[in-house]
Amino acid sequence: GPVVLPPEMQKKYIDIAYSKAKRLEKLIEDLFGFTKMNYGKLAMHVSKVDIVKLLGQLLEESYPNFANKGLSYELQSNVPAKMITADGNLLARLFDNLIGNAIKYMDKPKGIIQIRIKDVGDFIQVEIEDNGKGIAAKDIVYIFDRFYRTDVSRNSSKGGSGIGLSIVAATMKAHGKDFGVANKEHGVDFYFDLDAKIKS
Repeated sequence: GPVVLPPEMQKKYIDIAYSKAKRLEKLIEDLFGFTKMNYGKLAMHVSKVDIVKLLGQLLEESYPNFANKGLSYELQSNVPAKMITADGNLLARLFDNLIGNAIKYMDKPKGIIQIRIKDVGDFIQVEIEDNGKGIAAKDIVYIFDRFYRTDVSRNSSKGGSGIGLSIVAATMKAHGKDFGVANKEHGVDFYFDLDAKIKS
């Protein structure tokens, strides 16, 4: 007759199938975004977005991922709210990507991810800084390039497509004045200057 697996084995295989499906979904999303971008069709749907609220919500949604790895986050802003004209979905995707990356590569206990928002008038500075192990100097110059992965063997196990940060870069170009990444003494700092009002 058919082999009957004990419940804990069934659960294990269902969990594996689920995580593979989620990874595939992410890959397809990335590829879809990348293809649209490649043809210069990064369609902007611009509306009023509260950047402080948006980041707060994304961090709350990511809470289980922080908790699972024993990490924490801190959101600092020099304003309680800040309405900007932007594509909220694209920005959500951008920050989701960076927060997810920071969580994924943080391999120390008591890791903390700091998100700082600074309203400086006609633009908003946003920084996402972790205190992980940083990015090798040879890699950091290519970090926004398509399909570039800092450590192929390690990244494939973590399910990265190598497309995410090139989509981040395209979104930033569409929204911002300046963006980049810097190695800190401990960890990595992604920083952006977002225009408060972008032209759709």
